[in-house]
Amino acid sequence: MRSGLRNADPRTMMLSVRGWLYGAAVGGALGSGVRFDSGPAIAHKYGPLGPGEFADVFGRPGAITSDMQLTLLGVDAMIRSHIRSSWHETDRLEEIRRSLRRWLLAEQDGWFPQNSELFQRRWADRTTIEAIRTYAEGGELGTVEQPINDSQGNSALLRSGVAALWSDDSAVVFEVGARIGAMTHGHPNAYLSAGAYAVMLQHAFDSGDLQRAIVAALDAVQRWEHHEPVSAALTAVHKAIFEPPRLDPATMEGFGDSTTALGALAIGARAANASLRFPNALGPALIISGDTATTGAVAGSLAGASCGSRQIPEQQIEEIELSEPIQQLADLACLEFGNSPPQEAGFYEGFPFAPA
Repeated sequence: MRSGLRNADPRTMMLSVRGWLYGAAVGGALGSGVRFDSGPAIAHKYGPLGPGEFADVFGRPGAITSDMQLTLLGVDAMIRSHIRSSWHETDRLEEIRRSLRRWLLAEQDGWFPQNSELFQRRWADRTTIEAIRTYAEGGELGTVEQPINDSQGNSALLRSGVAALWSDDSAVVFEVGARIGAMTHGHPNAYLSAGAYAVMLQHAFDSGDLQRAIVAALDAVQRWEHHEPVSAALTAVHKAIFEPPRLDPATMEGFGDSTTALGALAIGARAANASLRFPNALGPALIISGDTATTGAVAGSLAGASCGSRQIPEQQIEEIELSEPIQQLADLACLEFGNSPPQEAGFYEGFPFAPA
């Protein structure tokens, strides 16, 4: 099985993966400053593209959210899992489970978790914390077959995108993404949205075409039970792309409830398809009355993966928290999941993995 980053020019892929992580971080941080404000008020104050500068939300401008913390730790975990798979038959989700516990308990093993900013509490939702705490205390995380709860919350979404790294097979990417989402959120709308999001990222990496990404996600989700709400939402987004553009707050909110995984995915995907320019693709996700931190992160990640990190304003990249480590992590992911994974012992030492 080929990994998800072996189908393109290495330089192009590197910019795309950087764009994914920087776009998610920037979109989440900009959205944090207007989270649950009135959409029309946001649009009136900042214009149709929403805020362009970071607010001081978590003690500094440009601070990343808890969902972004878990996403970055998830990338670190996928690298560990991929290294482990070259040595042992491996459960590809074991390192993801360990990354959730690592985040909760602030376990700083390995290179990337040495960044203490990853463990500062940033609006983590109760559902996620309770699920991970159960696991850390010796219990089990949720699975598709044995849901841990009935939550549809949007925190299942962003961290599941790391599944796009694992394979160039959309069915595999979807399943891995869905199973990552189901660890903490048990409603089909949540984990199926997580799988669909991962497939969108996979196709953004591969072709940069977000319209095709939605079609691929639709094809993948329709093979699963209980897919109808997710399929309907993605169909509505795809249809809207070919209609006269309406990107006002009310229209964007009509794609779904931003506090749910399904709604955040639909709003973020519609925004990301609004323009080939990163600020214009991010903006519609920032002017809604709702969880703009999540819709901004979803739109930013998809747009960034599609257009590459060079299209994200340089000042925003410089000001985002953990900017340099994010770039380093993205580049190391490209190395490990690319055509010639590193063989040096020093690389392995930075990503210790669980014994077989």
